[in-house]
Amino acid sequence: MKKSILAIIATISIGATGMEAHQAHAAENNQSSQQNYSESNESTNSVYQEFIDAGGTKALWDSIVMPESGGNPNASNGQYHGLGQTNQSWGYGSVENQTKGMINYAKERYGSIDKAISFREANGYW
Repeated sequence: MKKSILAIIATISIGATGMEAHQAHAAENNQSSQQNYSESNESTNSVYQEFIDAGGTKALWDSIVMPESGGNPNASNGQYHGLGQTNQSWGYGSVENQTKGMINYAKERYGSIDKAISFREANGYW
């Protein structure tokens, strides 16, 4: 009986140690994930500010930039690049160049930024 009780206590003790290690590892991963999100969020905020400073609008950012590239000026999908996922001929490189290119594209193809946003929302692309 004593051996059985000692075996049960040992099993519980080993299980508790394993659980503590698992919880510590999970907390470490969660902290790392939060740090990566924070760094990513800071980067996106910086790009957003550059975008606004270059003449972009909050509506253009929310309705086109975020769905197209997630705010990543280096996003690429085949021949489409940057914040608005436009062809490079519309502006590439700096956030300022991309923003100006997006504005020109919106005005030239759709007549205005608002019409470009309406088209994007109705069709899922622009």
